[in-house]
Amino acid sequence: MTLVFVLAFVVVASVAGASGILALAARRTPAGRRTPGQRLADWFTRNPRRPYGPDTERVAAELSILTRRYDKLV
Repeated sequence: MTLVFVLAFVVVASVAGASGILALAARRTPAGRRTPGQRLADWFTRNPRRPYGPDTERVAAELSILTRRYDKLV
């Protein structure tokens, strides 16, 4: 009987711990801030030669096109 209570306690404690970790990792954050889980994923997957992501060159090219168009309008 004691073993059943111990096993039940272990199961309840592990579920509560897992829920707490998931709540911490997936909580909503203000714009521009990342959750700990997102930071960990970035740390493992980010390429140091492209610190802003795989689309860095494409975004830079689009911004230069937009600024040239804006300069023509002004």
